[in-house]
Amino acid sequence: MADGGMVTILLGAVRARAAQACTLLVLAMLPAAVAAGAPWYVLTATVRSTVGLQGPAAERVVTVHWAAETGGDPAAALSGFGDAVDRAIPMPGAGPVLGLSRAMTVIDPVGTADRVMVGYRDGFCDRVTLTGGCPADRGDAVITQPVATRLGVGPGDDLVVQTNLESGEVTLRVTGIYQVTDPADGYWADPFYRPQSGLDPIMTVPASFTEGVLAQPVLTWSAAVPDALLRGDGGYDLGALVASGSAQGLEITDPTGPLRAILTGERERLTVGVLLAALPVLLLGWYAIVLAGRYTARDRRRDAALVTLRGGGRRRLAVLLSGQHVPPLLLGGLLGAAAGITGAWLLAGGPPGPALGTACLWSGSAVVVVLLIAFLTLFAADSLLLRTPVAALLRSVPPARSGRAVLLADLLLITVAAAAAYQSRSGGTDSGFGALAPAAVAVAVAVLAARLMIRIADRGGGAALRSGRLRLGLIAVRMSRQAGTDRVFALIAVAVAMLATASGLFAADRSAHLARAGAELGADRVLTVGAAPGTTLTWTALQHAVTVADPGGGYAMAAVVDRTENPPLLAVDTTRLTTVADWYPTFGARPVPQADSDAPLLITGSALTLEVRNDRVRAGTVDLVLQDEATGAPVRVAFGPVRPGDAAVTRTVEGCSGGCRLVRWEVPSPPGVTGAAAAAPIVLRQLTQTGPDRTLLTAADFADPVRWRTVATGPGPQLAGVADGLAISGGAASSATSDRVYAADATVPLPVLLAGPAPASWRFDDAVLDLTGAGPIAVRVAGTAGALPVLGAAGVLTDLDALRRIAAEAAPSGTPQVWLASGAPESVVDGLRAAGLTVLADEDAAARAARTPGRGASAAGAFTLFGAVVAVLVAVAMGVVAATVDREPRLAATRALRVQGLSRRTAAATGYAGPLALAVTGAVAGLAAAVLARWAAGAPATYFADGWRLLPAPDPLGRPALLAAGAVALLLLAASSAISGSSATSAGGDR
Repeated sequence: MADGGMVTILLGAVRARAAQACTLLVLAMLPAAVAAGAPWYVLTATVRSTVGLQGPAAERVVTVHWAAETGGDPAAALSGFGDAVDRAIPMPGAGPVLGLSRAMTVIDPVGTADRVMVGYRDGFCDRVTLTGGCPADRGDAVITQPVATRLGVGPGDDLVVQTNLESGEVTLRVTGIYQVTDPADGYWADPFYRPQSGLDPIMTVPASFTEGVLAQPVLTWSAAVPDALLRGDGGYDLGALVASGSAQGLEITDPTGPLRAILTGERERLTVGVLLAALPVLLLGWYAIVLAGRYTARDRRRDAALVTLRGGGRRRLAVLLSGQHVPPLLLGGLLGAAAGITGAWLLAGGPPGPALGTACLWSGSAVVVVLLIAFLTLFAADSLLLRTPVAALLRSVPPARSGRAVLLADLLLITVAAAAAYQSRSGGTDSGFGALAPAAVAVAVAVLAARLMIRIADRGGGAALRSGRLRLGLIAVRMSRQAGTDRVFALIAVAVAMLATASGLFAADRSAHLARAGAELGADRVLTVGAAPGTTLTWTALQHAVTVADPGGGYAMAAVVDRTENPPLLAVDTTRLTTVADWYPTFGARPVPQADSDAPLLITGSALTLEVRNDRVRAGTVDLVLQDEATGAPVRVAFGPVRPGDAAVTRTVEGCSGGCRLVRWEVPSPPGVTGAAAAAPIVLRQLTQTGPDRTLLTAADFADPVRWRTVATGPGPQLAGVADGLAISGGAASSATSDRVYAADATVPLPVLLAGPAPASWRFDDAVLDLTGAGPIAVRVAGTAGALPVLGAAGVLTDLDALRRIAAEAAPSGTPQVWLASGAPESVVDGLRAAGLTVLADEDAAARAARTPGRGASAAGAFTLFGAVVAVLVAVAMGVVAATVDREPRLAATRALRVQGLSRRTAAATGYAGPLALAVTGAVAGLAAAVLARWAAGAPATYFADGWRLLPAPDPLGRPALLAAGAVALLLLAASSAISGSSATSAGGDR
């Protein structure tokens, strides 16, 4: 009954002090929201990071091999092997694939032996396209078309395999031809089911492994590791299981180590970042709860005095005092948990998926800890009342604080801030104690500013009153005389500094990630493209497709990236670079479009006529090599043999109706001719076309030395402009290119923009870019840069159009891409497909930036802003408490001043301006504290977990972020000041 009576008393006390209960509810709800949202956000973001990981599917597939006898029952042996592996390496939800494989030898029709794998895999026929039947009976097999062509067999034929040339043979019946549907699928990750020595595996059924040389296969097991197991959800440790299985004799290949390391590091970075964002908010929230408890302690002091006078014991008194905190704390915790989970849900983009139960458990535990600490701090403050004499409890004026204690507290804050700033400057802004430097410095600055504000308000208020400035004087006196104003001022300043720092860091981090993504991709969106099935994608075809899809040049640009060259190569269409690519000052000046020596000569006729004079003693050969400007396919026109003397040779041309570029002439020296006879030239005099009829090259054009060049490197033929055309004589040395005369429609040596050191060979010889498939190309360094798009700190950039003209019909290596500008419509992509390109990969800068791991507090992403906004809301709530807690004494003072002649207008203005002045000065001090904290702690050298710093790191406290944070804080604080002023002036109409 006594307990029931105490509960009734407590509930009555809560109802009687509803304003205090609501204050505590709000102050408990805000830190509880941060505490609940933190683990939810970490787990959800970790799940999202797993989904965002990209890479070959084979990197997620674990394979196990075991050489064994089938014992006449391959199916049973395979099943037992699968059970054994499942026990050694359990992978819930993985769906392993079992198989059999045996290395064999085949003999082609000309007697050449080659190695090939004979195998079986679960679900094989579902992963391939079959022409013919799927293997069903013992001895049935399917092969690929290249194997069928190599061995000269087809469906219905027998195929003989053997372990070596001396062993027994096994005959298989070919039932069909298969083609792998998706070679990149993890199903094909096991090397036993990929081509060996150029031959694709021969696939059969388990029954084929019953006897003979096939009865001793390798049993295979493979499984793609699910995301949850990669992350290690529920304590799952794949690395330990693999080590244990290997110790049991299993041959295990686990390529997931790097992925697991990335995920572990990402989870750790997220945890640290969220803790760095949440911890200051929680400390601020607890401090606000303690401060609110001190403000509202007057009524509880009266309760304690009455209970003590009536003979109540300490236990009953403790329950009465602290029990009033329990209902608002519990309700605030529930509301805060709901708000925090909702906020984390929105920030992280959804629920934590399979980690939902863990997230709920951690979020609930975090809220319980926050409420428990809040209750213990309030209980510790109330416990002081248990030992306070009744006379002191009934005294209205609170005891003064010790000046020595305040001084020691200030010195401690300054020491901590100085140590944190030093650690940040020396060890990094996101390591150790230095990670808390901005918050520590901001707190120290805010507290010192609060002390200074109280002194200025005290002296300035008195001076203003003495000079007759009543409004200013009353506002200043109120700020200086009200108990706890300095604490509220410091709380507001710290919260505003946190918001400014968080918003600046968030903006800088986002800017850095987007800049890095743009630098690594080259443009806002990049498509990796290939040719349509059955065709070859040349650089000419790539550029033509982009021109067709985007004729205006405002959205798309052709590019080729080749990291295998020395130095790495980036070739772009410089005419579109300005409008499409992301270019940063580190890259230097944008390259100007390649200046051609001459416009390319296009041939569109159905026949060509060459007028030529052969001054040699034998008939000579003259060939013309053209290149289709749409497909890049070479077109050769043979005008020889040309007998000695003058001749006009006409030849038909096929495939140039859309336009072919004149690439080169080939005029080889006659074999076996030396001396003066070898130096006799062949003179090209005029070239005309028919259908439509047009003169392409006159004698003057042929004689113009600017229009022609020999090979860029090595020996070439001798050229001379004569009265009736171009004389071509044999070169001093014979080589594969010594007979070639190129149309000079691109500048040679090719201008390049170089980043990083030049190759060692360039220091002692002419600079040459030796492209795989195109041969050596002479280059000159037209400029240098600190870095280049895509390539980074080392490589060369040049013009794609000039490079593809010099490479002519060669097929250089490299990855063809199409760069798209921001806002490029999908119609451009559709146009690329219509022009014959296949999109192999599509990546944009925003998605790439989201997948790039951050470091320090920036790893928490938007959660830092969430915490900072909560901190400002705590300050807003505390400002309302501070303005309204002494409402009755202030109203009494206002009535007294009104009796003494204070005008209604002055009284109302003072009531509103007092809280507003506190809010404004606190916000300004907070912004100043953020700037000083940024100066003291230093700026991050990088925002990335891997230390990437190719581009300069943005300022973590830029002016836009500072102004935005100040505006938001002032808006919220001004709203709370209006509420506080309205309450404080409700008696303004008296008398």
